[in-house]
Amino acid sequence: MKTKIILTATAISFFLLSTFLSCDKGGDELLYHSNVHMINLSGYNNSNEELILQLDTFSATVTPAFSRISFGANYNFNDPAKQRLKFTMKSKATDKILLEREIKANDTAAVTDLNVIYMDGKVADFPKVPAPVEGKVQLIYMLQSNVLNYREPVDIVFGKYYFTPKVFEEVIRIKNLKPNTFSQPIVFDPFPLGIQDYKGEKTSVLFRAYIYKAGTDIPYTEGSSFEFSQLTSGAPVPSPTKAISKLFIINEAPINNMMRFNKVLEL
Repeated sequence: MKTKIILTATAISFFLLSTFLSCDKGGDELLYHSNVHMINLSGYNNSNEELILQLDTFSATVTPAFSRISFGANYNFNDPAKQRLKFTMKSKATDKILLEREIKANDTAAVTDLNVIYMDGKVADFPKVPAPVEGKVQLIYMLQSNVLNYREPVDIVFGKYYFTPKVFEEVIRIKNLKPNTFSQPIVFDPFPLGIQDYKGEKTSVLFRAYIYKAGTDIPYTEGSSFEFSQLTSGAPVPSPTKAISKLFIINEAPINNMMRFNKVLEL
């Protein structure tokens, strides 16, 4: 009896294919009575390389550059001579193996879940986005300093920007974050935007995030050839008006000598 493999793109196709292949060639042994394991790999390919994802010698899938990683397979160890399989993730350009896992028939875990990010030639853990919590905004950020190549810690400061008096009011900050690493989640209460009263004047209220040198209110671009503007140098942010849970990867995208930022990924 041969090992059966099902590669899945969605839960629906997984269910249909599993149902179709639920019996062996003799028709008298259900798949769920067999030694079935599963592997799921998710995350993000934050590089300009294509990645090859492959379970043993079965058909490989290719993840394009700068795109989400999504791989799912279930495998059935019915063949006594085939009691282990190897999962690999490698660079298509160099054939270098970046991630490798061996799955054995006698593994106690029925499901292998991996969540990774590939960047700078390395594979690292990709944080799980926290489950939404009623009445809370939860945010995780990573800053990629792809232009300034800044390597010192930064603070990402979130707050309300009152447009008419040009006043920034801090709400919360991610502290001491090293570029190219993920922050711990920050949590705060939602608040309204739009036209509000500020010291007797009606003004537009915007949600802004500014990146400062760690422990200061000095833009981290200070001393470089790039200028900082409260209006245009804000980092990408979601709406803070209702409960959400989000992860952002952002990078530098200056226009002329004015620093701006690009949203690489939002989950």
